[in-house]
Amino acid sequence: MNNKSPFRHWRLLANLATCLLAGPYGSPSSVAAVVTKDAMLHDTVRNVIRPNYQELAKTSQALTSAIEPLTNAPTAGSLAKIRSAWLATLLAAREVQWLQTGPIADREYLATFYYSKVLPHRIEAVLNSSELLDIAYLDQLGATTKGLFTLEYLLFEARPEASAKGTKTSGPLPWNLTGTNVQRRCQFLLALAMDIQKKADQISADWAGTNRQDVSESFAAGGQETLSSLVNQLARSLENIAENRLNFALQLPPPVMRQLDRIEGARSATSLLQLVASLRGAHRLYEGGGGLGLNDYLRDLNPTLETRVERQFQIALAALQAVDAPLEEAVTGRKELVQRAYEAVRDLEVLFKVEVASALGVTIIFKSDDGD
Repeated sequence: MNNKSPFRHWRLLANLATCLLAGPYGSPSSVAAVVTKDAMLHDTVRNVIRPNYQELAKTSQALTSAIEPLTNAPTAGSLAKIRSAWLATLLAAREVQWLQTGPIADREYLATFYYSKVLPHRIEAVLNSSELLDIAYLDQLGATTKGLFTLEYLLFEARPEASAKGTKTSGPLPWNLTGTNVQRRCQFLLALAMDIQKKADQISADWAGTNRQDVSESFAAGGQETLSSLVNQLARSLENIAENRLNFALQLPPPVMRQLDRIEGARSATSLLQLVASLRGAHRLYEGGGGLGLNDYLRDLNPTLETRVERQFQIALAALQAVDAPLEEAVTGRKELVQRAYEAVRDLEVLFKVEVASALGVTIIFKSDDGD
């Protein structure tokens, strides 16, 4: 009996020490638990993708509500409200633009939110036709005549005879929401907004499901394949900001104001705001939206690299915000700031393509637009 007593005491002391070391969080192993792919991917759906699409649906509904009261040409006050609602919807879409797969691609909705090369003459043909502006008719229209950027054309376009210096028409109303046939133009605004809302609601509902067969669960259960897709899409999003937006604008021959149709967001002077939203969305994905993210998973593998990536995100965001003017203006008056922003985002892009991809065991498989 006495021989067993010291052993019992040792076990009690060991158990007590374990509890003291663990504190209120449980066993010591739970404090230093490794972040699993499964946990990280579930959190990405829960804290990033699902809320992003919910916000897109919410802002799209507000856009429809802002347009619905229109029967004649908008007043200065109603136009300001509509423009504000349009911008909120556009920025919500930019926040999740990095995600180019899943329901938004499967349902062929990408162009509605991201295709900016609309054709004014085709839009005007729709406005001058007698076709009923219902869902069936809108479904027949191509990407050049509907979506968020057709709304931009209707809400912001200057008169065709405006000077080449890029000055907007005097007065509060855009030329194509006044004059003849204005009632049909307002009806087209509403039809476009309702189409955008319907699609945003559908994508949000697609990601809301939690059953095993739903997209959110299959995404989270995808393991290394999903991780690879995330890193590839994030790297491609960074490349798009750096090469297709910033560097593209830097390379435009003067005078830039004669080429505004080549810069996304120039009609509405939101080109820089859109880039900042896209980069913030990429960062939100990386840091997990308040839950477990790629940063946590990377930190377990290479904490030094994770620190460098986060620092480069902050540098790139600060450099973009420092431009502090629409891109079409900044490439002329603040070119050195645009150049600095390009280099900062480019450094972040290369960091993801090379070091982050390597650390996470991912191969960059998309065809780069910049020769990498």
